[in-house]
Amino acid sequence: MKEKIKILESVLGEVRIKIDEPLKYHVENKTSGKALIFYVATNLKELKQVLSLSSELKIPFFLIGGGTKMIIPDKGLEGFVIKNRTGSIKISGVKGKVSPKGIGVDEAMIEVESGVSFQRLNEFLKEQNLRQLDFPFNLNSTMGGSLQFMPSLQAVTQKVKVFSEGEVFDIDILDLKESDFILSVILKVKSGDS
Repeated sequence: MKEKIKILESVLGEVRIKIDEPLKYHVENKTSGKALIFYVATNLKELKQVLSLSSELKIPFFLIGGGTKMIIPDKGLEGFVIKNRTGSIKISGVKGKVSPKGIGVDEAMIEVESGVSFQRLNEFLKEQNLRQLDFPFNLNSTMGGSLQFMPSLQAVTQKVKVFSEGEVFDIDILDLKESDFILSVILKVKSGDS
């Protein structure tokens, strides 16, 4: 494992790879467990790179977001814990109409990276005058960790970008498998006025 850690450090940065990192700072349940190896991915490029590298090196890994649905044993996690802190949200399309009163948006397609919390997503939707998500969820939960478990969220999801078996794929929500690692999603969101 030491050789694999050296490779991770050389590719991802020695200062970014943490050894025996306490997980109580990264999950909601205040465990005393540690991660043998720990890394924070801050953008989609880093997330894809670290997932690919982990697969290539055959290092068992755990991907966490807000850590709201995880219970970490006090003995910690053997392997590589990757914290997903990707955070991009953007409007990728709109549907509306032009009237004498101006241009009106009926709905928008929103691309959301998997590390975005629901609190941040709802703030963005409010700023854009789009309907906020009002599903029963922890506001610190992230898109990637919640999509698998929330049928109401799946209902507004149009496409999902996943990392699976060492490759990146765009799939339909109905094709999402439990073994897929979610990178980003496209949501169809109605106007806040409708």
